[in-house]
Amino acid sequence: MGKSRRLIELMMAVNRKRKFTVKELAEEFGVSTRTMLRDLQELSGMGVPLYSQVGAGGGYHVLKERTLPPISFTENEAFSIFFASHALRHFSSLPFEASAESALRKFFRYLSDDVKSQIDEMRHRVDFFTHTRQERAEHLEILLQASIKRLPVTIHYGSRTDETQQRTIQPIGIYAHEGYWFCPAYCYLRKAFRLFRVDRIWSAAWAEAGAVSLSVDISEVNLTNWGLHFYGKQECVDVKVQLTPKGIQLFRDKSWIFPWGEVHVSDDGTGILEAGISISEIPFFSEYFFSFGAEAVVLQPEELREAVRMKLVHTLEQYNIPPSYSDIHQ
Repeated sequence: MGKSRRLIELMMAVNRKRKFTVKELAEEFGVSTRTMLRDLQELSGMGVPLYSQVGAGGGYHVLKERTLPPISFTENEAFSIFFASHALRHFSSLPFEASAESALRKFFRYLSDDVKSQIDEMRHRVDFFTHTRQERAEHLEILLQASIKRLPVTIHYGSRTDETQQRTIQPIGIYAHEGYWFCPAYCYLRKAFRLFRVDRIWSAAWAEAGAVSLSVDISEVNLTNWGLHFYGKQECVDVKVQLTPKGIQLFRDKSWIFPWGEVHVSDDGTGILEAGISISEIPFFSEYFFSFGAEAVVLQPEELREAVRMKLVHTLEQYNIPPSYSDIHQ
């Protein structure tokens, strides 16, 4: 086996093993221990993070940030990788942002000149527009890691105008919509699932050991089903909203806010949205349904209906059209 081929296979082997001795690898590759030591030194020089441990039980270890073996790509595969990254360029924040930029630079550096030229031309021919937000979402990586490892984090949460509140949460995952990042999570303060806007999380750190104990089993909850678990029954109020055909489409376009809602469509194309929300969320959902204009009419609960109605009254006043008492209360 040639040296170049042996180094590639050796890189794959050490990434797979994570812990090994020089003698073990020398026997596996059929070389002397002296040759294997030289090969390991070359791997270390190539960026594979190896460290040695002497004494009983010693040997070589690969650090967590290990280097992956080289992979070859076709031209179309190279284009797809570039555009996967290019599609995210309008986001002000990304998980593993620095690592992603470093990986793309390395990837682009080793492409042939003609493929680089094609990619440079395509930059001006294809784009994936989304809202560009100035708000930074600084804690995407720890929230993602917490959801994968199923570990709680303690956050300070609030808008720019509100006082922040400390909460300990168990993230379910993260997702982006219209330029914002969101994190559905189990909130130990509310003892229920909540949806957090990540740019309103001002700090995030691993929760101290023993700080919380799970009151519900969330091991099977993920981004595909978290909406079914969103509110505890003890704090839910039933919502019914009449939607026009256009209102149904608006709801589907904005269903990321209401992933647990269900629309019953009639033969005439109109529909009734039925869902449950927390009483504390009525101000938020009054803004949500107010944005539908005449395409949505809240039927219940009365508190939500009144909140939307008062927003309409305020809007009429801005146009110097004072609504009559009967208009407000009919």
